Amino acid sequence: MPQLFTPLTLGPVTFANRVFIAPMCQYSVEKRDGVPTDWHLVHLGSLAAGGASLVMTEATAVSPEGRISPQDTGIWNAAQLRAWERIVG
Repeated sequence: MPQLFTPLTLGPVTFANRVFIAPMCQYSVEKRDGVPTDWHLVHLGSLAAGGASLVMTEATAVSPEGRISPQDTGIWNAAQLRAWERIVG
């Protein structure tokens, strides 16, 4: 069996396989408020459902000034936090 599909332990975490999805810049927050949407839920969920053992979210700013573009996701307020909890929970 190729090593790609074997478990990998890093510290206290064991991943089912070695398929990791790197963070991407999707620029897909249409309201420009940094709140991830159903689009993010479906996009990231489909990657996870496809069998990757680790899916990293896209570049997410900790302040409005830290965004690469106005359409980037954020995590600087409660509305954004609630939306991310739904996606990564």
